[in-house]
Amino acid sequence: MSEHYTRNTLQCTLWCNVCNRLTQHRVDGGRKGPCLEHGPKVNANGLSKSQARHREKTAKENRQPGLFPPRTP
Repeated sequence: MSEHYTRNTLQCTLWCNVCNRLTQHRVDGGRKGPCLEHGPKVNANGLSKSQARHREKTAKENRQPGLFPPRTP
């Protein structure tokens, strides 16, 4: 169950799935926000470089280029 914090709480210590350790997280509107420590290790979607590579690889494998060949006029 997610935790709710008081209005004056700015940050809290929580487990970060990207860093794989306990880190400081920002508190937005009483709920857990993004990690404050991993910074440049993560892209705009919140994925680490290895997670982004894995997602791109699986997307590439799931594509079926021969399914709909380009039409020629």
